[in-house]
Amino acid sequence: MTSLRAAPGVTIATALGAPRSQLLLVLGDDDLVTGHRASYWTGVAPAIEMDLAFATIAQDGINHADLWYQLIVGSELSGNDPQVRAAVDAIGLGRDPGDYRHAILCERPPGDIAFSIARHIVVDHVLATRLDALTGSSDRDIAGLAGKIAWEQRYHLRHAVRYLGLLAGAEPAQRSRFTRALERVVAEAFGLFESFAGEAEVVADGTLPVAHAELRDAWLERMQTVLAPHGLDGVLDVDEVPSDALGGRLGTHSRDFTDELWPEMTTLYRSDPAAEW
Repeated sequence: MTSLRAAPGVTIATALGAPRSQLLLVLGDDDLVTGHRASYWTGVAPAIEMDLAFATIAQDGINHADLWYQLIVGSELSGNDPQVRAAVDAIGLGRDPGDYRHAILCERPPGDIAFSIARHIVVDHVLATRLDALTGSSDRDIAGLAGKIAWEQRYHLRHAVRYLGLLAGAEPAQRSRFTRALERVVAEAFGLFESFAGEAEVVADGTLPVAHAELRDAWLERMQTVLAPHGLDGVLDVDEVPSDALGGRLGTHSRDFTDELWPEMTTLYRSDPAAEW
C-alpha cells in the first residue's frame, strides 16, 4: 500500500491495510468509480429524464463513497471537520491506481446507453444485496450507514427496473442490443463477488455478516426474480467469468482505469493535495 498524498499534518486514523478498512475501501471504491462512470451521461443522455436520473445516481454514488471513507478515518458524524475532510479526500483521490479495490466492471467505459443501463441494473442489484447483509453487521457504524444508504438505493432500483421493462419490451433490434449488453455485464459482474484481503477476518467477527461467495448466490436469486418476467434470465447462465473481469479486489485494474479514469478523476487533487476548495 503506497503512502497517501495527504495534506501536511493529516493522519489516517486506521491503517488502510487493516481488514475493516479493506472492506470499507471495497464499499467506497465500488460507489466512487461507478458514480464517476454514471456522470458521463449528465447533459448527453438521449432523454431529459434519463439525464437527470444518471446525474442523481452519480451524485449519490460519490456521496456514498465519501461516507464509507469517513468510517475509515473515524466517524461519519465528524465529516465536516477539516482534518477529517482532508483525510477522506486523501483516501478517495490520493491513492495510486493499484490501491483501489473496486471491481473491474465498475471501471468499464460507459459505452452506449444500452451498456450503461445494463450495468446500472446489475450493479445496483449487487449493491442492494450487499447493503441488506451489512445492515446486520456487528460494527454499529457500518450497520447504521448501510441502512441509510439502502433506503436511498431503493430509488436507484426503481429506475433500473423501469428501464429494464422499457428495453426488454422494445423493438427486436433494440431488445437484442440490450440483451447482448446485459450478457456482457452479468459475466463481468461476478468480479464484484471476489474476496478481498482480510475478508475471512471480517466475516469471522461479523463485520461482514455474509461472505461475498454467499452474497453472489443471493444476488443470482434476486436477478432471477427481476429478469425472468422479461424472458431474460438466461443471461445468468455464465459458463466462464472473463479472466480480465477479475483482480480488482486485489488492486489489479484495466487500462480503462489506470490510463483513463484514474488520471481524469484525480487530476485536480494531485495538482495540489494541500489546497482547500
